[in-house]
Amino acid sequence: MLTFLDSIMRDLRDLPPPKLVEVSEFIHHLHPSPASAERKRAALLATAGCMAGDEGADFERAVRETADRIDGYK
Repeated sequence: MLTFLDSIMRDLRDLPPPKLVEVSEFIHHLHPSPASAERKRAALLATAGCMAGDEGADFERAVRETADRIDGYK
């Protein structure tokens, strides 16, 4: 009798390489390694709040002007 994991492994062996890449990405998304989590955290810290001068001011002004308003989507 096959275990659940054995059944999955058997199915994986029949997949073409592009599908194996998709499966791998999905698995790593579900269960990220500590190293990948740290890389994501470092990338976020490195880029958070990075808008150049006028662009940042324009964005902040736009957010303040519309933050209390909810627009309906059609």
